[in-house]
Amino acid sequence: MDFKKIERKWQKKWEEAKIFYVKESKSKKKYYVLEMYPYPSGSGLHMGHAFNYTIGDIYARFKRMNGFNVLYPMGFDSLGLPAENAAIKNKIHPKKFTEDAIKNFIKQQKSLGLSYDWSRIVETHKPEYYKWDQWIFLKMFEKGLAFRKKAPVNWCPKCNTVLANEQVHNGNCWRHTDTEVEVRHLEQWFLKITDYAKELYDDIDKLKGWPERIKAMILIN
Repeated sequence: MDFKKIERKWQKKWEEAKIFYVKESKSKKKYYVLEMYPYPSGSGLHMGHAFNYTIGDIYARFKRMNGFNVLYPMGFDSLGLPAENAAIKNKIHPKKFTEDAIKNFIKQQKSLGLSYDWSRIVETHKPEYYKWDQWIFLKMFEKGLAFRKKAPVNWCPKCNTVLANEQVHNGNCWRHTDTEVEVRHLEQWFLKITDYAKELYDDIDKLKGWPERIKAMILIN
């Protein structure tokens, strides 16, 4: 049996029929399935992507079979230093490197038969997306919730950027395992989420469907 031929046949039919495109429906309950968007800082998917997205796809198909109107989009977390550093390493303009990588990601995701609604794709390096990041930030700034101050940070001299504590492995960068992470005092932006601490604490019992361990973490913090 020629499995590749069978795959191509059905993927072509799905594409032509736009079978996974979502339309408004008042007769069905809504359901939203969302996975982490991949970073297109590599040339293609790895096995971790395939594992994660296969689980999401199975769940989206399961909910469709149970009569739900499922919104299952895909996007690419393409704005940031990982993509820029990958482009510099490959001596290609970041925009070209990123968009070529995204094309290959989509080709691979389609070959896996993942049932995304490709009409709702998000690419964070495009102005139509990041203009809303800018809008939200300005609103927070106007309300005094975004402010600048100096604070210690983990700094990788190879990434040329700040790292979260989780990205420091035994004192070294998670990407550049041969590079020791430095502690630098830099002026940076902060979001004053403590203004909402009491409201969150008072209303935590109203959170429906949240795991108890997550609620406990909120209370501890």
